[in-house]
Amino acid sequence: MLFAFGERMDGQPTPQFDGSMQPYSPHKDRIKNFYRTGTSFTNSVALSGGNEKGNFRLSFANTDANAIMPNSDYHKKIFNLGLNYKFTDKLSAQLNANYSNEYNKNPPQIGIQDMNANTTIYTLATSIDTDWLKNRKDANGNEMPLARFTNRNNPYWVAYDRSENVRRDRIFGNTSLRYDFTNWLFVQGRIGQDYFTRPYNYNRPTGTRSIGAVATGFNGYYYQDVATFRERNLDILIGANRTFGDFGIDLTLGGNQMQQISDNISTAVTNFYVRDLYTIANGQIKNPNYGYSKKKVNSVYGAVEFSYKGFLFVNVTGRNDWFSTLNPNSNSYLYPSVSGSFVFSQAFANVPEWLNYGKFRAAYAEVGGDTDPYSNNLYYGINANPFNGTALGNLPSTISPNANLRPLKVKETEIGLEFKTFDSRLNLDMSLYRKNTVDEILNVDISNASGFSQTKVNVGKLRNQGIEFLLTIVPIRTEGFTWETSFNGSYNISKVLELAAGQQRFDVGTGEFFGIVSHEVGKPLASLRGFDYKRDAQGRIITSGGLPLQGSLTTFGSAIPKWVGAWVNTFNLKGIRIGTQIDFKAGNTILSNSNLNFLREGLSKQSLVGREGGVLFESVTAEGLPNTQRVEAEQFYTSYRSTNLAAPFVYNGSFVRWRTLSIGYDLSRFLKDKTFIKGLNISAMCNNVLLIKKYIDNLDPEAQVSSSDNLQGIETHTLPTTRSYGINLNVKL
Repeated sequence: MLFAFGERMDGQPTPQFDGSMQPYSPHKDRIKNFYRTGTSFTNSVALSGGNEKGNFRLSFANTDANAIMPNSDYHKKIFNLGLNYKFTDKLSAQLNANYSNEYNKNPPQIGIQDMNANTTIYTLATSIDTDWLKNRKDANGNEMPLARFTNRNNPYWVAYDRSENVRRDRIFGNTSLRYDFTNWLFVQGRIGQDYFTRPYNYNRPTGTRSIGAVATGFNGYYYQDVATFRERNLDILIGANRTFGDFGIDLTLGGNQMQQISDNISTAVTNFYVRDLYTIANGQIKNPNYGYSKKKVNSVYGAVEFSYKGFLFVNVTGRNDWFSTLNPNSNSYLYPSVSGSFVFSQAFANVPEWLNYGKFRAAYAEVGGDTDPYSNNLYYGINANPFNGTALGNLPSTISPNANLRPLKVKETEIGLEFKTFDSRLNLDMSLYRKNTVDEILNVDISNASGFSQTKVNVGKLRNQGIEFLLTIVPIRTEGFTWETSFNGSYNISKVLELAAGQQRFDVGTGEFFGIVSHEVGKPLASLRGFDYKRDAQGRIITSGGLPLQGSLTTFGSAIPKWVGAWVNTFNLKGIRIGTQIDFKAGNTILSNSNLNFLREGLSKQSLVGREGGVLFESVTAEGLPNTQRVEAEQFYTSYRSTNLAAPFVYNGSFVRWRTLSIGYDLSRFLKDKTFIKGLNISAMCNNVLLIKKYIDNLDPEAQVSSSDNLQGIETHTLPTTRSYGINLNVKL
């Protein structure tokens, strides 16, 4: 039921996977019928007040959302309290506290095959009605077979028999105490904390086809854990601000200690005594585990700003961090910054009347970073169960430690220019930048013969440079109507300058079916690599028996777009506010695993070629002669999987999208002065209005599995993108 290379559809009764007879007809809405319309409701209420001594704000917000995937929903409640109070003219305090409670029920699996309902739904044969799949169990209560691929699960089995529950209770906030010695000198202490506990569990239900049978009891898997995390920040800050005639100085000195502690206690069980009872006690084989980590960063920092007559500013900062996660011999990093700005519109008395504001700025800055705890040391775990009474150890991580890791460093230089002209109706803000990332810490693939699959390394030196701009125009500004339009964009060129140990390439991620994300010296970041067709010296594709052959590994482009931008328009007409945004990305590449499956299973338009008479592929033989061998369509297109070719599934990732459209109206003008309602606003919006232009077949270019450095640009079956509509009502009492 996953391949669609059958005869012409004639509506005749045909035996199906479940033994029933169904008409052999197309079902064009088979994908749409599985998903549902998602909903999200957010309600909030806030109470605020105060006097000359202080003020407070108390708020509560509740969100209830249903995903487009059946039996998947999300709920969140959050309380916030903010307090400010002056005990005396010199002593004041602030408090900000938050509590949130979250529950995520059955978040969808994406990017893999097992337990991914999207993979099955997307690759259903066109003759299959999704409703037939609702009969998901056989006579024994096991998953109904759909295809020879056991990991193509029934989507309703995934939605209703698989379970995954993620809960989180979180408390976070900070409090500070400030004492003003004079009107220009103060000291402040602050303590902040972020703490959460996260119970989590999921199962692989008994009867799932991809799980092997067991001799006794019932097959299946269940996992449960409770994770806790605490981050504490302690700050001390001394500040001074003085003016001396035309000169001013603003000085800040401080220190910070950040500490993170996390632990996780978990148990996984395999196979069960009682069917469909997913508990630890019911598991036949139990594997408990405990994890603990702690990291600390100590910092001292300072900043000083010099000003002259309000038009010339120079800022100098310095910060030194000591990272506990790195080798003590190389865990300290001092990163400075210096910046200056010249407001030339204020510096000269004879500036043109059309120039309202003009500023030139320049800056150089460095920042640093570390990695996860214990990445630089080899450590061991103890197996849950002994062997013949003897305890056994293990290596709990698949990532090889690196004792020589150095702090990540980012060094950036920027110059910029800002103009506001013609009564701020024509404004331009632009900048040129160059950012070098040195010793970025990434996981890279290594040989499994080492006993590990990856290791952490300092990658070398990476560079990003480009231009950013924001152009704002107000074509119309009258008493009753205003139109403001703005264009923002950036053009970025990235390049790998060097890699650790003189290597020319690091592989950092691999796709589900094909595709590798790499960093290659001399090329842009995030190279996308895969196998090309086998070609001759003239670049012509070589086939054997009419079938393509695997060629060499080739770099097809970068996953990172060069151009990113948006066009934003805002209209105000007598209290009616209309907003719209069109944005774009360009210059990036996508490798589509989904389009491989669509083609090899006869689901894409491209697979229609050769259905009658066979596929005659334009190519040459090994001898250089034109290919004359026709190949039956299913045999030809399924060969793309066995040859692991990426070339046919490389796409330009550029797109233009009408992102948002909103309309709002302020009804406050109609309220009488004596009414208890002080403000009333209503607005409506639409998000993802229209995909104006794209270059990838069958898919939305933004429907990708991951935006992480390891998998960006490699597309695999994920949730479809959605268009959302919303209404917002805001009432002030």
